[in-house]
Amino acid sequence: KQWYQRRVRGEYVEECHTWIINHNAVLDRKAKALERDLRNAMDAQDYEQEQKLLREWLRFVHEKNTMVRKQDQLNSFTQEKDVEERCYKVTRRLQRLQHMRDSEKTELERREEEELEKEYNDMLKKKELLLRIRDDINATTLEEEAEFQTVLERPKLLEDQTSCRIS
Repeated sequence: KQWYQRRVRGEYVEECHTWIINHNAVLDRKAKALERDLRNAMDAQDYEQEQKLLREWLRFVHEKNTMVRKQDQLNSFTQEKDVEERCYKVTRRLQRLQHMRDSEKTELERREEEELEKEYNDMLKKKELLLRIRDDINATTLEEEAEFQTVLERPKLLEDQTSCRIS
């Protein structure tokens, strides 16, 4: 059962990773064309077109940031699952050792039990850290989404034609 879950999880992670790479390649191609169009509008001093393209550029940047966050979430998910799997293995081995009487344990088994307890505690700390990181990513996502929506709701992104230039 665990082998199957790892295989499915591995396939899911690989599919997501491939999708992110492919989507980023599409975004990169769009960025080149969009940047060219935006520069042309700025050079032609076509303020309306510049505003339209600037909004599109902001949407593009937002989407690129979303892809970065998705990759971070995927990495975090993978690390969490690895830690959970390791915790499970350590717990199983610890349970076997803890069911033995202390008088029956060899010195090697006592040391192994201590090391496994330490490793288990370290894994729990790492899992807690990963959960905090994931929560931070989610909070940042919500903040950036709200800020993005606020910026897009503005009637004008630039007050005059000389406020911003791409160099």
